[in-house]
Amino acid sequence: MKQESIKKKTSSRKFLEIIEDAENKNEKALFLIRKRIKLLPKKIGNLKNLEIIFLQYNRIEHLPKEIGNLSNLKSLHLSDNNLQELPNEIGNLSNLEHLNINENQLQELPKEIGNLTNLQKLDINYNQLKELPTEIGKLTNLQKLNINNNKLQKLPNEFGNLSKLLYLDISRNKLQELPKEIGKLTNLKELYMNSNQLQEIPKEFGNLSNLQELNINNNKLQELPTEIGKLTNLRNLFIGSNQLKKLPKEIGNLSNLKFLYLYDNNLRELPNEIGKLTDLKGLKINFNQLQKLPTEIGKLTNLQELDIVYNQLKELPTEIGKLTNLQELRISGNQLQEVPKEINQLINLKTLDMGNNMNMKGTLQLSTSKLRQLNIENTSINELIMPISNDLKYINIKNTPLKSLPQSICDKIQNSINNINIEHSYSTNKEMFKKLCTQQI
Repeated sequence: MKQESIKKKTSSRKFLEIIEDAENKNEKALFLIRKRIKLLPKKIGNLKNLEIIFLQYNRIEHLPKEIGNLSNLKSLHLSDNNLQELPNEIGNLSNLEHLNINENQLQELPKEIGNLTNLQKLDINYNQLKELPTEIGKLTNLQKLNINNNKLQKLPNEFGNLSKLLYLDISRNKLQELPKEIGKLTNLKELYMNSNQLQEIPKEFGNLSNLQELNINNNKLQELPTEIGKLTNLRNLFIGSNQLKKLPKEIGNLSNLKFLYLYDNNLRELPNEIGKLTDLKGLKINFNQLQKLPTEIGKLTNLQELDIVYNQLKELPTEIGKLTNLQELRISGNQLQEVPKEINQLINLKTLDMGNNMNMKGTLQLSTSKLRQLNIENTSINELIMPISNDLKYINIKNTPLKSLPQSICDKIQNSINNINIEHSYSTNKEMFKKLCTQQI
């Protein structure tokens, strides 16, 4: 115990020496990361030439009010400490451009935060904030704001004053609604609101014409406003894990969209306008209630990934064969009756997941020589025809009536039995090989 006390005194004395040395040298930067610091001395306020302070990964519980004397400070990093509050004097740091207070225990911000009018980036992730002061709206030079993983229940209307904001992350809070003033953030390019409790999106959202990425996953949305169609610069739209029953036809106006994720909703159909999204590369509509796909799906000729697992599809439109750039096709867990013969036209397929379509019967014929993964588990497919694929790493044929495998697969198995993962209903790979391949071991 005595030895630990001496160590603490030595550490404290050394820290004071560092502060005094920095003062004597008129240092502009102070780096004290992972030094187990619990207390900042008042003397830190004497370092008036400081422009950058790094104090991450310490044990600091509070800041001395003298921190406000550092009028030249431009960047203050205090993440991963034990701060429960900020002193009002933080507002005196009028030249501050970046404040990082991630991963502390802050329950509120002082209203003086609004005095930091030169602030361009504010990081407050992983704290315990329940609300933001209205003065946050005075940070009119702010370009990037991170407030994810807090306990925010609402945003102040003054939020709309942050007109220079380019990036906003308010994910993983407890937000139930958004102020209509959010529509004033017209320079916003990236907006993350996932994992909240949002029940609707205000129509003013349509004013965010520069938005390129929008993540609203894991909320309680039942519909999207038609104004979503005004976000014509959107490239990534993530609306998974909500309660959407339908999409507005205006979704088709998002002509620059590259990725659209709609998984885990209550969608029964897709609008025909989905076919206008001709730049789309990734479409995930798995875990919905789709009973059919529109024929316009065939117009998505740049699509590389299509995931429609666990819906209620009984057939695929013949136009699916036009998606010749498709690399991943996942259609497992549906009610498909026959093997879609158009799959043979998908010459670039690398992953094909058709499992758990119990009644799907017929011959699966593939022309792709790039296949890496094939799953036909729990289907009634009785014949498989495919060319040699040197990239094949995984094949699942469990619970199928297959009586033989194509020679191309048998050769692959024989030549690289240790490099391919085969799931089947036989006791060993050796037995499976004997039963399904023309050559005998």
